[in-house]
Amino acid sequence: MPLTPSQFRILILTLGGAAIGADFLRYDAFFILKPLCTIAILVFAIAYRNLSLKNYTLQIVAGLFFCLLGDCFLLIDSYFIFGLLSFLMAHLIFLYAFIKRQGWQWRPEVAVLLLFFAGAVFSLISKDLGTLFNPVLIYLIVIVLMSWQGWAMTLNPKMEQRRFLGGAVSLFLVSDSLIAINKFSYPFSLSGVLILATYWFAIYFIAHSASRYS
Repeated sequence: MPLTPSQFRILILTLGGAAIGADFLRYDAFFILKPLCTIAILVFAIAYRNLSLKNYTLQIVAGLFFCLLGDCFLLIDSYFIFGLLSFLMAHLIFLYAFIKRQGWQWRPEVAVLLLFFAGAVFSLISKDLGTLFNPVLIYLIVIVLMSWQGWAMTLNPKMEQRRFLGGAVSLFLVSDSLIAINKFSYPFSLSGVLILATYWFAIYFIAHSASRYS
């Protein structure tokens, strides 16, 4: 018997909580639980896809698949650049999905806030990036564009399936910013908890935007 949406949410929360606990306690189970949580979100997006939004749903699923690849690569420090490229592809696909859904939307007030936040983060980490200066800058530009158009969809009264999307893309930006700050400049305690929690809430609500329950 297939899981109901509520049961799926409980499963996702359980896997995410277990993965965060395993990461905090340095248990090897983290290497299995982390991709499992993302797989659960990906399966949710497929199982409860909105059939009336076929193209949008397929694009969101494709983006989530690249998130899963990124999760797997980031489990190994030496594969960081491959994780970065995987998530870059995910953001590009999400950006494409948002633009195809509603066209390019100019929301200058959103752009200013996002640029202020991204600029502050980049100024904080830029001196420590070394050879990754350009890749990280390109990545940051793409996620800001994705977040901009995600918020534009949330603020667009003509759009259905827009609830929570602005919050989702903001959480993704926060999660990636925390990764960059923790990795390159200022490692801090509980970074894993904050990074993973914001990330999984982000991709769940992005998946939710393509579901028939949004």
